[in-house]
Amino acid sequence: MKRSERLRVIETLAKQREDQAATALGQIRAQVEAEQGRYQELENYRTEYMGYLDEQAGQSISIEQWRRTQGFIDQLGDLMLRQKQAVLQWKQRESQVLQKWQVLYQRRKNIGQFIDNISMEEVVAEDKKEQQAIDELVSIRFHQSDT
Repeated sequence: MKRSERLRVIETLAKQREDQAATALGQIRAQVEAEQGRYQELENYRTEYMGYLDEQAGQSISIEQWRRTQGFIDQLGDLMLRQKQAVLQWKQRESQVLQKWQVLYQRRKNIGQFIDNISMEEVVAEDKKEQQAIDELVSIRFHQSDT
């Protein structure tokens, strides 16, 4: 078995690692999107309640009702802050996994190029060997024809 063929196993393993990192990256990106969606839902909900409170301000609303609604809006604001932190943490994790994938991608690409170079060297060596065999055969036949 040629050296380049034996090295293809290493390239296959590198490709598997790269694919695993790409899968993890996809899952994390989906999680980032989901977390951002949750944040947006909270923001929309908070905006809706603030609008309700503004509407009620023009009408007669009890102080108790206003306090409860404002307290709920404040709770939504706190949830939004925590959700924003969750989004930032997931984005940071996404960045780390992206960097890992990029390293694995480059490593696999380098291995492939190395194997391609070795394959080319093997082809050149085989061609030289074949040319030597042809030259020897021609030389033998030439010497046989002289006799």
